[in-house]
Amino acid sequence: MPLIKTPPPHGGKLVDRVVKKRDIAEKMVAGCPTFELKPTTLPDGTPIRHVYREIMSVCYGFFSPVEGSMVQNELERVLNERRLLSEWIFPYPILFDISEEDYKALDVKEGDRLLLMLKGQPFATIDIEEIYKIDPTDVATRTFGTPEKNPEVVREPFNEKHPGYMIYKMHKPVILAGKYTIVNEPKFKEPFDRFWFPPAKCREVIKNEKKWRTVIAHQTRNVPHVGHEMLMKCAAYTGDIEPCHGILVNAIIGAKRRGDYPDEAILEGHEAVNKYGYIKPERHMVTFTLWDMRYGNPIESLLHGVIRQNMGCTHHMFGRDHAAVGEYYDMYATQILWSKGIPSFGFEAPPNEVDYGLKIIPQNMAEFWYCPICQEIAYSESCGHTDAKQKFSGSFLRGMVAEGVFPPRVVMRPEVYKAIVKWWKVYNYPFVNRKYLDMKNKELEIDLPAMEVPKA
Repeated sequence: MPLIKTPPPHGGKLVDRVVKKRDIAEKMVAGCPTFELKPTTLPDGTPIRHVYREIMSVCYGFFSPVEGSMVQNELERVLNERRLLSEWIFPYPILFDISEEDYKALDVKEGDRLLLMLKGQPFATIDIEEIYKIDPTDVATRTFGTPEKNPEVVREPFNEKHPGYMIYKMHKPVILAGKYTIVNEPKFKEPFDRFWFPPAKCREVIKNEKKWRTVIAHQTRNVPHVGHEMLMKCAAYTGDIEPCHGILVNAIIGAKRRGDYPDEAILEGHEAVNKYGYIKPERHMVTFTLWDMRYGNPIESLLHGVIRQNMGCTHHMFGRDHAAVGEYYDMYATQILWSKGIPSFGFEAPPNEVDYGLKIIPQNMAEFWYCPICQEIAYSESCGHTDAKQKFSGSFLRGMVAEGVFPPRVVMRPEVYKAIVKWWKVYNYPFVNRKYLDMKNKELEIDLPAMEVPKA
């Protein structure tokens, strides 16, 4: 059997659109019109997305081969076939949207370069290739599917209760399409700085420092309980002639639904797993991607595959209800996609078996529960004591945390719980709420150096 090697970046080459030399950056932006980036908000003003995170993920190569905001033909192809104009598969619309009022005030046209400001400082540019309008509700509906058009996996119509649907529904109608370039490289705040491994750096660390040949990715938007830990340990037994050498935890950092854990607690909770030896650090690494999560189950899993392949992973674990909220999708929708495809979404075969598809290898996993008879965390496909199972419940755990009750060690490691408490004290609440979302939108995860914009 041939040994598995690190797959190439999706599309063949990592995107790198970050200008590191100040003199070059200043020449690029001299005399450009400027626009201060704004969040996407719900009707009540709650911030649910900040486009700066998409610009970061594009320019640092997480979304390779995407290089910017999509032109209209590419948007339509993504919505209809989940493919870019270059043929490579890609799941989501990536769009730079502005209001009609802002568009009129900007007075820009195709061929112009627009300087994007963030927190009052120059941040990035967009070289405008095309300007067009969208119907945000139509884009939202077609992004996630409907029971009529996608009967294999969609169970309920998407509505205002779904966070990802609302992100697209609340897009502004005018789209500026074109390539992004970061011209003023930001600095991450603590604790984000120590978990920042963009794809080029991540691949270098995997190869030269960790010396991992096979790496399995763990997607997370949660503080880890012991069930998550066992998922990582057991899924890592895949590989080739030996288990995967490394486990790459990649947290999604950005605006989340209320009731999720704060980003800082998620990162430090996962760090505690290796810091305190539950999985040794030689085999476990915590990273993150900037993205305002869409909770798109099978669609989201495609993006996760793209991101983690670009970061250098050979395998990706997928559980039930992957990246999901509510009952909009079949709970096994992601596993259906990666085992046999979903034709109505453009996949007659799994994403890693189609032309211009992904090279990352899926590892579909069933459930973990506590078995009082085995007296251990058990895998549902191995444990025969189904009637005695005690399932891990995220809502139950959150209830314990909210009441200040220390979860049993068999459910959550004490050091992980301490990470929750640490950030609880900082934000005066253990979970995402409106106050936290407003703070995140104002402060963001980064700071920008001062940069002068030369006149033309």
